[in-house]
Amino acid sequence: MAFPLLLLALLVEITPISAKDKFDYCLPSNSSCWPSQAQWNELKSKISSGKLHDISDDSEYDKVCTASNTDPKAAYTLEDKGEGRCMQYHDCSKEKCDDGAGWNIPEYSVEASEENDIIEAIKFANQHNIQVVVKTTGHNYAGASMGHGALLIWMRHFKKYGEIKKAYEKCSETYDAVLKVGGGQIWEEAYKVVGNDYHVIGGGGLTVSAAGGWLNGGGLSASARIYGMGIDQVVEFEVITADGSKITASKCENDDLFWALRGGGGGSFGVTTSVHYKLHATKPFCEIYFVVSDFFEPTYDTKTLFKWIDLLVDSAPTIDPKWGGYWTLNSGIFYYQGSEAEVKNDDFYKKVEALGNIHLVTFKCAKSYFAVRGGPDNLSTDQTSQDEFNIASRLVPMDFVKNSPDKMKEILKWMIPNGFYTFNYIIGGKMMDVATDATAVHPAMRQSVFQIETFDERLIQKLRDELPESGAGFNHAAKNEPDWENQFWGSNRRTAGDLEKEVGSRKQI
Repeated sequence: MAFPLLLLALLVEITPISAKDKFDYCLPSNSSCWPSQAQWNELKSKISSGKLHDISDDSEYDKVCTASNTDPKAAYTLEDKGEGRCMQYHDCSKEKCDDGAGWNIPEYSVEASEENDIIEAIKFANQHNIQVVVKTTGHNYAGASMGHGALLIWMRHFKKYGEIKKAYEKCSETYDAVLKVGGGQIWEEAYKVVGNDYHVIGGGGLTVSAAGGWLNGGGLSASARIYGMGIDQVVEFEVITADGSKITASKCENDDLFWALRGGGGGSFGVTTSVHYKLHATKPFCEIYFVVSDFFEPTYDTKTLFKWIDLLVDSAPTIDPKWGGYWTLNSGIFYYQGSEAEVKNDDFYKKVEALGNIHLVTFKCAKSYFAVRGGPDNLSTDQTSQDEFNIASRLVPMDFVKNSPDKMKEILKWMIPNGFYTFNYIIGGKMMDVATDATAVHPAMRQSVFQIETFDERLIQKLRDELPESGAGFNHAAKNEPDWENQFWGSNRRTAGDLEKEVGSRKQI
C-alpha cells in the first residue's frame, strides 16, 4: 500500500546538507510565495487556543533558551521553553549543528495539542510549499527538528494518553497489556504511568520523547538485551501523513509504513500522534555501577583498566541476557534482571569483583526497573544545555568480537591515551532474535554486541577505519557521518528508497 511519505529525517535529520539545499522550498525572503500576515493569521485561527508562535527572531534564542549545563534539571527546563525553539544541545540551533554557522531556527511553531492542529499545519505547508519540522523536546544531535524558514510542529503539549489496556487485541493477536502514549509524552511520564505494575522498554533519558525520534531511530534501552529494542515492542502507531490524513500503521494495516517507522528515522514518515507499546511482567532489577580506582594521575592504574577491557571483550559474546546497560573504558553501569542473590552468584559479577582495584559506586536492587531507577520520587536524567555536543557512534559486530578478540582489545586500549571518553551500550541478546529486514533499522543492529559512542574525532575515525562496514547506531549518530545513508541503514536503506519513490514529489516534511 503506497502512502504519503514524510521526508524529514531522510533529508534533514541525518544528512550533511539541509533540506532547503535539497528541495526548492519557499523561504521568507521570497515574497512571491511566502504567505502574507493575513494568511498566517488565518492558520492561527484554525489552531486550538490560537497557539501559532512567531519564533523568527534569532536573537531571542540566547535570551529564552537558558539553563545551566550543571543543573540536573536543565533538560526539563529546555523542553518547555521558547515556544519550541530550544534545543537540548545549543549548537543544534545553528546550521548543521555547527556552533560557528548561521542560525537554523524555524519561522513559526504550531503548539499542537490535538490532531487537527497537525493536520492544519501540514495542509498550510503543502499549500505554500514550506518545509515542516517536528519536535517534542529537542534531543536530536543532528538538528533534525530545526530548519530556517520552516514551520515547526511542536509536540511537547500534545495530549498525553497514558492508558494501560489489558487483553488488547490487534492483528489477530492478544497482548496481556499495552501502554498507549501520546505524541508529546516523555519517558518519565510513561514510566510513571506504568510504575511497578509492568515493565516497559524505554529510553534512559527521561525527557526524551516516548513516541518520537528515540523510537523511530530504533529505541535502544538498558533492557533491550532481555526484551528487544523499543521498535520491537510497538503494536501500532497512529500517524498524520503528508496529505493531512490520519492513519493507523501496524503489521496488518499500512504494514509498509509500520516497517519504516521502526528504525527509519525520527519524523521521517509522518507525525506520530500515539503509540501502543507491549508491556511485560514486572521483575526485580539490580543496578551495579563501578569504576576502576586510581586510574587518573598520579596513580594511573592501567593494569586494572586493561583487565577490565579484557574481561568485557571476553565476556560480551556469551554474557547472560539478563545483563544490560552501559560501559566505558574505566567503568560499568549495568542493570541486571534478578535479585541481589542472583546477581552476586552470576559469573560475570564474580569476575568484576575479582578485578581487584575497583570502586563499587552503586549496588542496589529493587522490585522493578522503575524502582531501581529511583521511581517515582527520585528519578534523575542526564544533564543537557551544553553549547556543543559532538557525539558519534559505531556498531561492533558480534562476529568481530568472537573471532578477533585481541584486535578488539587493542582498539579499546588504543583509545585510552587518544581521547579516552566514551559511553557505550552492551547489546545483542533478544535484539538478535529479530530478522535483519523485519524493521528499517540497520541490519548490523541485530548482529552487534556493542554500540560505542565517542566524543572525539580521533576515536570515531579509528572505529570507522577498523570497522568500515559495521554501521552507526542511529539514535546516537554523528551529525556529519560520512556515507550516512549506508552507515545508518545498510541494505535496509534501499528498501526505504523504494518507499520514497512511491510518493513522488511529496516532500513537505
